[in-house]
Amino acid sequence: MSLFNTLNVGVSGLFASKTAMNATSQNIANVNNPNYSRREVNMSTSIPVNYGGLELGTGTKIESLQRVRDQFLDIQYRKYNTEHGYWKTINSNLNYIQSLYGEPSEEGFRKTIDEFWGSIHKILSEPTVPENKRELVYKANELANKLNSLYNDIENVKDNMDNDIQSSIDEINSKLDELATLNRQIKELKNQNISPNDLLDKRDVLLDELSEKFNFIVKEKSDGQISIIVKGRELLNGEIYKKLSLKEINGNKHLFVDNGILRLKEGSLGAMFELRDNLLNDQLKRINEFAATFYDTLNLIHEEGFDLTGTIRGMNFFNEIQSGNLANDKLRRIAGSISLSGEPKNYVDSYIKFNQDTISDIKLNFDIGNGELINIENGFVDNGDYIATLNSGDSIDNILTGNKFRGNFNYNYNAQNGGLLTFANEGGASLDNRLIIDFNRNIFKQLGFPSKDIQALKWTDIPTTDTQGIMTFKGPGNYSETLNLQGVTTLNEIANRINTDSDGDGNTDSGLKLVRAFVRNNELYIVPTENAYNDMKNIIIDDPKGMLHEMKSSSVDLSVLDTSQNSLKNAFGLYAYKTKSFDLSDYQLTDNVNITINYKDGTQDINAIQKSLLNGSTIGSSGEFEIVQNGEEFEILPGADGNTYSWDKVDSIEINVNGNAIKIENFYYDKNSAANKLVSQGWAPDNQTAILNLKSDSDLKWRMDLLDFGSFLSIQSKKIEIDFNRDTLSSLAEKINNTNTGVLAFFTPSGRFVLKADQTLNYDLKNAEIKGPERLFELLGLWKHEDNTQPYSENFTFLNPTYSSTTFENKLKYASKFILNENTPIAKEIKVKDFLLNNPDMLAMDLGKMIDSDNDGDIDTIIPSGEHSSTLWEEGYMLKNTKLFSDGRHDFDDYISDMITEVGLTGEKAKRMEINSDSLKTEYFNQRESVKGVSLDEEMANMIKYQQAFNAAAKIINVVDGMLDRIINGLMR
Repeated sequence: MSLFNTLNVGVSGLFASKTAMNATSQNIANVNNPNYSRREVNMSTSIPVNYGGLELGTGTKIESLQRVRDQFLDIQYRKYNTEHGYWKTINSNLNYIQSLYGEPSEEGFRKTIDEFWGSIHKILSEPTVPENKRELVYKANELANKLNSLYNDIENVKDNMDNDIQSSIDEINSKLDELATLNRQIKELKNQNISPNDLLDKRDVLLDELSEKFNFIVKEKSDGQISIIVKGRELLNGEIYKKLSLKEINGNKHLFVDNGILRLKEGSLGAMFELRDNLLNDQLKRINEFAATFYDTLNLIHEEGFDLTGTIRGMNFFNEIQSGNLANDKLRRIAGSISLSGEPKNYVDSYIKFNQDTISDIKLNFDIGNGELINIENGFVDNGDYIATLNSGDSIDNILTGNKFRGNFNYNYNAQNGGLLTFANEGGASLDNRLIIDFNRNIFKQLGFPSKDIQALKWTDIPTTDTQGIMTFKGPGNYSETLNLQGVTTLNEIANRINTDSDGDGNTDSGLKLVRAFVRNNELYIVPTENAYNDMKNIIIDDPKGMLHEMKSSSVDLSVLDTSQNSLKNAFGLYAYKTKSFDLSDYQLTDNVNITINYKDGTQDINAIQKSLLNGSTIGSSGEFEIVQNGEEFEILPGADGNTYSWDKVDSIEINVNGNAIKIENFYYDKNSAANKLVSQGWAPDNQTAILNLKSDSDLKWRMDLLDFGSFLSIQSKKIEIDFNRDTLSSLAEKINNTNTGVLAFFTPSGRFVLKADQTLNYDLKNAEIKGPERLFELLGLWKHEDNTQPYSENFTFLNPTYSSTTFENKLKYASKFILNENTPIAKEIKVKDFLLNNPDMLAMDLGKMIDSDNDGDIDTIIPSGEHSSTLWEEGYMLKNTKLFSDGRHDFDDYISDMITEVGLTGEKAKRMEINSDSLKTEYFNQRESVKGVSLDEEMANMIKYQQAFNAAAKIINVVDGMLDRIINGLMR
């Protein structure tokens, strides 16, 4: 081996060490550069030579100078960078949405809603205070403004999201362009066998940055170029890339590549689309749904009430929003045309299911004393006719009509119908038009009849002679009457004045109409009558001499039969027999009574009968009615012809005496009392035959069949069984809501039946199939059977998704409709009516007294109660807890709570996922840094190592140089 070969070995070591020191210097220089991948020199031995059978080394050589990088760690880091980008974007935006709701805070959205309900509660306490009306109107408008603001703010976030998406796309396109350029440059250097380490670092930085935007797959080619694939679409291939763009379709901008939609669900860009198309849209839809329901429900309520003047009715609460088109837009709600107030009420059912065979088996059991019922109605006087006293152990049939209690009612008991005990009207005033007082509070409770407390007055002393005088009672409709208490010496005498001799002249008159009185335990009780709507709050007493003080007048609560439970048999007028009664006490026996019956076919039957001859006379075109006398009252009974027991062919009846129109009242009978009536008339030998006779009349048969057999509704093929005895309007609505079909039901304060579409039906009742007996839809006020030549259908399809728009129009022509275009931002447009804002005193307050004179389930007349009434909001406030949202799962408060909670929970999840993904991203970042990053300790050790190697190689060269010098120069000497 020659010295020159040894010299070459030293030189190779010298250059290799120098290159390694240069690489190490570069690493040290970039120790704080996060985008730098440390360089590593790969050395190998040069090819050895064979010399005399020996293998001699020829030094070292540099194989490569390459970056230190772990591809797996790059993939994992970018994966979690994508996740972090997604959740960071979601979290930051949801944080902002949460701040818009202002929860929890004193200025939050929920507080605005609570204040609105609170303003209703306040108006119920003091309905006549103008400030309370003003506050309700103000709080409602404040809530409307809050909805406007909230919707606008979230809509702005959504609109700005398109700008953010466009900016992100521009940034992505710019990076794709840079990557394409880097691909070309890397390829060129590779072709020159030059390691493009710096370019590779730049490319990796761009890939890291892109990974925050969306998820992708990287594939590297042999020439050093890469391709990027997203959802199977190649965005980058070497030097060629495809630009992303936004294109609008149906009002929404979508991400496009190669004229095809690219749907991203990861990274910050995917999060923007998720926010814009789902999360923010969902919030806008929820706010809009709340606003639409709030708008429509409050309008439905408010239009049913009178203002304080008792003249304005039917006014919306909010400014009208343009109705949509039934053919193209969503049928959100329909309401019946009938007010199902259930008045007059002829039935009150026990909530107890008795396990007895007959009514006589139901006994009363009092621990102390007895029980007493007092029936307050027109003509009431404080005697035994209107009072029933029951002792412990008595059967309740002891107080049936004709025994102890002139109440014109009876108890019905049906052992087959779950032991149903019913307090049923038997002609006379309906149960809601009288007060049936449970004086000792022990009868109704035992029998399971609902009761309530009403306010009465209690007087204990007699006013002194010098204070005795005139007292004025004022009631609804500016009605006024006076009571003369001059000369009274006992409480019984005061009661007699109130009931029969109000002017105190000693002659019997009708007494006061607003109140009645009775004496118990040396105390005088003053109670309201139906003329005051059975409520002392509707009566103002003017007492200029201070007699109330002298009589130690005080307010007291009395327990009365609660007729507010609106059973379906009341609501739909399911009586078995109806008669008409009129009073002729003011006329002489010789006066002619002119009776005109107007039939529905346009014909008339006119009769002129002397009062003395009325009893037992028959009238009607076929003599189908008989008149019977009871004192000065006369009753017209259908059925004198043996086959016509109803008034279904009669349009109206008029009675006139001496030019004066006579008031006619309807009396209603349940099945048992109707049968008794027919038997007592001699028209049937027994009750069973009488019931069969009644059922021979088609107008009565369907009513009794509904009570005996019930009915059904079918919604989306889910059958709802209806029991007209036990079901109420509220339980019917509850049954519908429990079907989870997307059809929700409720009743307005005046009893209009409402069906509302919810989310399962995409808020469109046209998507629902609703079937049932045609008669039921007619009773609910949604439909009318117009073709009398055809029988009522027992399986009537009211709504069906296959109907044409023309068929929908025909089916719904009798119903009130709320039709809304899907794109109508009602939350942006809702506003309290300007008239109310300027005149809050005109706020509707009073539902009025509803009168259903023919008991067909439809209110005929509504009479204002007066400026002290707040009955509209008493009923309206109950809708606060009606489950009108989320397919019947949420009421107003629940819905808002759920909406805000969902934002909070989604935000919490996003925050948690952002932290988790950031932690994983950081973990892989650190692992990657441990591989590609520069360690100063390690590099300084390498520098010393390469420096020593360099010095050693230089020493070899010096030694060889000296040897060559000795050989060459020494030999010459």
